[in-house]
Amino acid sequence: MPERDEPAQDRTGRVEPESANGPEESRQLALMQRMVDLSVERTRLAAQRTEMSAERSYLNAERTLSVWIRTALAVMVVGIAVDRFGLFLLQNPRGPGRAGSAPDLVGIGLVALGVLIAVVPSVRFARYSSVYRRTHTLPHHHGPFMAPAFAGLVALFGVVLLVLLVLAL
Repeated sequence: MPERDEPAQDRTGRVEPESANGPEESRQLALMQRMVDLSVERTRLAAQRTEMSAERSYLNAERTLSVWIRTALAVMVVGIAVDRFGLFLLQNPRGPGRAGSAPDLVGIGLVALGVLIAVVPSVRFARYSSVYRRTHTLPHHHGPFMAPAFAGLVALFGVVLLVLLVLAL
């Protein structure tokens, strides 16, 4: 009994239908091959969409961190303004012997809140980034430590402000 040769393949790896099996069978083979090709293409596109979605999520987390940092800086600046200009007092903003007054304490509290606002989202982003890097590659030009490092510098700025405000009491 002679052995049958494997069906011939073209450069793309597709099996060319044998004409000896008849036109109906060759059409069915061609249809099945197209279905397999479409399934492979859909799987490839789905994986690509999943990776792009994960990249968008990472970039969204980075943007969210930058918004929190901007908010932290704004809260710190308002705290400085309240402390230095006594914005909660309607009359004389600073009279003699007013150390430890309400504007001083509110200003210090706002700067401390700004430090907290800078630190907490930074820690959360660093955690998210480490989980993300386990399964995905980082987007181009986006290091995992740049954004938290900037948030740390903002927090350090806030701590220095707190020290200065406390010493000015």
